[in-house]
Amino acid sequence: MASDDPSTEQPICNPCRGTGHLISGLGGEPHQVTCPWCRGTGHRIPGIDAQEHPAEGGGPAGGDAPAHDDAAADADVPPVT
Repeated sequence: MASDDPSTEQPICNPCRGTGHLISGLGGEPHQVTCPWCRGTGHRIPGIDAQEHPAEGGGPAGGDAPAHDDAAADADVPPVT
């Protein structure tokens, strides 16, 4: 049963304009991803931190970024004298 009281409805998600999807340029090629602010619902979810739970890797919780191996990266760097 739908409510006639607009104050009880969740607001439309501004980042995706209610579509539930965004265009990401991560990786150099534009592609569609699920909106992390509304999780694809089209309505903003209060308390969601999109940087804490990104739609794809690269953020603090993404986990898709390759691990950085400092020893391998520094292997060709001469010591400072």
